[in-house]
This record gives sequence, C-alpha cells and structure tokens, in this order.
Amino acid sequence: MEENVTTIEAPKKRPTFLTVLCILSLIGSGGLGLLYSVYQYATFESTYPAQMEKLTTAMDQLEQAGMDSGFFYKSTENGIVVLEKMSQNLGLITGVNCLFALLSLLGVFMMFKLKKNGFYLYTIVNYFWVLVPLVLIDFDASMTNSLIGGAVVTLFVILYAVQLKHMD
Repeated sequence: MEENVTTIEAPKKRPTFLTVLCILSLIGSGGLGLLYSVYQYATFESTYPAQMEKLTTAMDQLEQAGMDSGFFYKSTENGIVVLEKMSQNLGLITGVNCLFALLSLLGVFMMFKLKKNGFYLYTIVNYFWVLVPLVLIDFDASMTNSLIGGAVVTLFVILYAVQLKHMD
C-alpha cells in the first residue's frame, strides 16, 4: 500500500533584527518623512515670517561680530535660501516628499512580509528621495543635509542587504 505523505512547510520566521530595522524605517519614513511633510505644509505660512526673521537677525549678528564667513554664516545663509525656495515650491516639494515617503513605507512593509522586491523599492526610492532637496530647493544650500541623509540611507540599505537571505 502506497502512503501519500504531504509535508507542510512552516512559514518563514522573520528575524528580530529585520523587525527592528522595519520599525526604525517605519518611524523614519512614516513619522519623520510623511507626517513631518504634512505638518510643514500645514504650518509653513504661519511660521515662515518668524523663521525668516530669526535667520536674518542671526546673519546680522554674525556680520556685526566680524564672522561674515565660515560655517555658521554659510549655514544661516543656506537656511534663508531653503526657506525662500520652500515658499516658492511648497506644494511640489511636499507632494514629492509624501510620494517618496509612501513608496518607502510600501518597501518597508514588503520587507516586513519577507518580500525581496521591497528591498529594491526601498533602496531606489530612498536614494532618489535624498536628491529631492538638491533638485527642488537648491543644490549648494542642501548639500550638507543631503550628504547626511545619503549616509543614513546607505547604512540602512547595507543593513537590509544583510537580511536579504531571509526574504523571498
């Protein structure tokens, strides 16, 4: 008599480290990326004058102190440029940031479900997301923040790449 034996595979268990990475990415992309963009859009008009006043006052003080060159002066000057560009393109910048945040969250969700395609989506979206300020705001004024953002993205991409062996 022949015996039919069927084996049932247990579902893959998600590694704890991958879960932690996904939670951190959820906070970064969802909390900081999506929610902050919406908050900034909603409050920009009311906070713009005060922010611009603070930056111009700081520049005046730096100039009076004879510090009209160097890191602090350039950072303040870049802040003014960013605020001006934001006021001109707020809707576009917010829309693009929200789109990239949602796509990044989709990639994180897919990786949480152990889908390898989520890694590729997350990687592509986040590297392009780093370029948004360089393209839509100002290349020189956004360079430092984009380099820091690129370093963080690279760290997360490497950490996720190590977890690819657990994904289908």
